[in-house]
Amino acid sequence: MLEIYISYFKRQPLASIPVFLTLLPIVLIWQRKAYRDNTFLILGIYLIVKFMIDFLMFDWASHKKNTVMLYNFNVPIRYFLSSLLFYKELETRRFKQWVLISIPLFTAFSVWDTLRTNPWLSDMHNHRMVLYSTTVESLLMLFWVLLYFYKTIRALKIPNLLIYPFFWVCSGLLIYYSSFLFIAPLLHYSSKWEEWLEIGFFTYVPYMFESVSIILFSIGIAQFPKPQHAEQ
Repeated sequence: MLEIYISYFKRQPLASIPVFLTLLPIVLIWQRKAYRDNTFLILGIYLIVKFMIDFLMFDWASHKKNTVMLYNFNVPIRYFLSSLLFYKELETRRFKQWVLISIPLFTAFSVWDTLRTNPWLSDMHNHRMVLYSTTVESLLMLFWVLLYFYKTIRALKIPNLLIYPFFWVCSGLLIYYSSFLFIAPLLHYSSKWEEWLEIGFFTYVPYMFESVSIILFSIGIAQFPKPQHAEQ
């Protein structure tokens, strides 16, 4: 089993690195006890779920199984957890309501998109990536990120954003979803188990930006004081 994993990692390093890099912010959340903050508790849950699904996709890919079904399954889960971060951080009640309303609406849209793209849902071998859901998810998340930045800068409550943990998380999400916004429609047509469409470098763009976003998450979590300092 380990030899299969190593072999796949060597063949697809850019796709594999983000899977295991996700462990870094998870460990930092535990070490820094950042989970005491509700926002970072949600982030920790998001990262753990992400790692579990990503590793399962890594396992399937290393055994030459179609992983697109797992990706489609993950889209509404990913949005649910990531949008909850802004439900906790946005202070205006109206915006909080918008976040809550968007979750069931997007989930229903994602399910519709999955069924529309894959009328034979049980045919895992020929499962195709959703056509619209990732783009809509990216637009929604970019809206929440930019809204948070606007409200935070306008309120002038944070003297130095560079030492504020959630600023780095937002920066990571901004980079991650910005890359997805432009590449997602292309991935729908390229990510097919049969008749794979070769798009070269663009195939690996989401993985590269995902790695950068995870590093930014880690920088943000590292801004939390060490537990022993907090207890003094």
